[in-house]
Amino acid sequence: MPQDEIRSKILSFAAHIGNNSTPAETTAQRRNWIRSDGSVTEDGTALVDALDDQSATRTVFRGNL
Repeated sequence: MPQDEIRSKILSFAAHIGNNSTPAETTAQRRNWIRSDGSVTEDGTALVDALDDQSATRTVFRGNL
């Protein structure tokens, strides 16, 4: 997967879980998913891998109540 696609997924997730008043980039940097220059860290790649693994999991097993 290209780095720009990984970064896009990270920022989408960061926007989803972050505070509305905090930019997604800031949330992702604080969680060590991207660097200040916007490049993806190993933790960021691991996050996207984990999210992609969940895409095939039925919602009943994802803890959604």
